[in-house]
Amino acid sequence: MFRYLFGLLILTLAFGCTGSEDDGVGELTETFDRGAMLAGWMDDVIIPSHRATLDRLSELQGSLSAYDPATRDTLIWVQHVRDFQLASEAFERQSPFIGPEGEAVRLREQSNTYPADTEQIKANLEGEFNLALPSSVDVQGFPALEYLLFAKEDGAAKSLIDTEPAAREYAVQLVARMIELQETTLTALENNRDAYVANDGNSATASVDRTVNDFVFYYEKFLRAGKVGIPAGVFSDMPLPDRAQGLYDNRSGLLFNEALAATEDFILAKGLADYLDALAIERNGEPLSQLIQNQFSAIRAAARGLNNNYSIQVQQDNRRMLQLYDELQKLTILLKVDMLQALNINVDYTDADGD
Repeated sequence: MFRYLFGLLILTLAFGCTGSEDDGVGELTETFDRGAMLAGWMDDVIIPSHRATLDRLSELQGSLSAYDPATRDTLIWVQHVRDFQLASEAFERQSPFIGPEGEAVRLREQSNTYPADTEQIKANLEGEFNLALPSSVDVQGFPALEYLLFAKEDGAAKSLIDTEPAAREYAVQLVARMIELQETTLTALENNRDAYVANDGNSATASVDRTVNDFVFYYEKFLRAGKVGIPAGVFSDMPLPDRAQGLYDNRSGLLFNEALAATEDFILAKGLADYLDALAIERNGEPLSQLIQNQFSAIRAAARGLNNNYSIQVQQDNRRMLQLYDELQKLTILLKVDMLQALNINVDYTDADGD
């Protein structure tokens, strides 16, 4: 059981913990230990997820540095492909929890902006480049690495990392850049840990409010829209198969499921569901936490059986991708409207999708 549950007091003040079915808003009381919950978030979720990605990137750096395209050592090739996959999966589990420390160095944008600008990447292989420039977010990170490792253009039998000596050096620099960003972010998180936990009030600048807002924003913009809605054409006149994640290594579905699992675990196992239950928040006579759990199940069911490359899926049967988006949108309402209202948290961002 998650550590902060021991901070729950006996709910004797039932009138202060029960949400009416009219508005569903329970009065926030001191019966739930937000500080203990914050400590759990930082110590068991946020810092470990950042450290896990950093560790995986370090392993990838080693295997990439050892790879020589001239000899194409099979064992090293397999190892650095696997290291890439493990690092990108770790990042998906980290991404929902990128807060102010990561935003300060644009961690998410510089690590996972897709699709990659492949023409500029090829130009970079032949000349000078600066990955720190704001315009360089789409020539670095995991999508750029994926392109170098897996793309076979114009019927080529090998990928760029095999045919272009500069591609391996570029890949090594991309990983070094990501490691630098991760280290900077992790150091800032560790230095800010105690202040984060101590800031356990209920206000726009309090840690709970900011963390939950960042989390819901991630779910809405990067998981719901970025991974599904945009390639499915929800925000355009037609599907956009070139905007899918994992274009070259056919892992759109796997990365989606990693991200979905991280969001589900954070809500249902790391405190938010317990917080809602402590306030006895219901919708139509059913606990809001249960409705959220049910909707996660509906999303997983809608995603089951899709082509693991969402670019292919939207071209072959986009109807199913739109159905998946609809299920994701239902959860958006439960989180952004019902949950935030129940926890007395005001939305602190503007929905760029206009919905």
